[in-house]
Amino acid sequence: MQKKIAALLFLFAAFVLSGCSASIDEQAENGFQDAKDKMESAPKDPNEKVDDVSFYLPGGFLVQEESDETNIVLKQGQDSYVLFINPNEANDSHLFYDLLQAEKKEVIVAEETFESNGNFGFVAILPSGEDQYEIMVSIGGVKMTTISDKSDVQTSIGTMMEIVRSVEM
Repeated sequence: MQKKIAALLFLFAAFVLSGCSASIDEQAENGFQDAKDKMESAPKDPNEKVDDVSFYLPGGFLVQEESDETNIVLKQGQDSYVLFINPNEANDSHLFYDLLQAEKKEVIVAEETFESNGNFGFVAILPSGEDQYEIMVSIGGVKMTTISDKSDVQTSIGTMMEIVRSVEM
């Protein structure tokens, strides 16, 4: 009898805890605010360089060997991030945003655009499997993408904007 009660309590606790995680809408809203704050603040000083591109790389991130100055592949644990750089686009460019709207507008879960100090940026969240989302963060001709678990969306957005905001060519 005690085993049945313990099992029921375990199932109840698991159910309650699963309901406590933030919804994708909450993750997006908080992530968008983080991105806006980081875009409007001064960029972090670059601490990494790939060819002629310098950028801030948070602790725990590594640059992969297959990187070049237009496609920089980063790893943090099991997660991969790709930093795309189009040196022909200015900080106010809408190129990556326009491409997103033309190609994937119907599947965007959430998006937000930002304009600050002559920069145009956006964050977009797209579905990518069960409880996973593709995240795109961009300012002008610099875009970063990753696949994130639902529970990490807000953190990923903030970190990605911090990196994108710091890129110097």
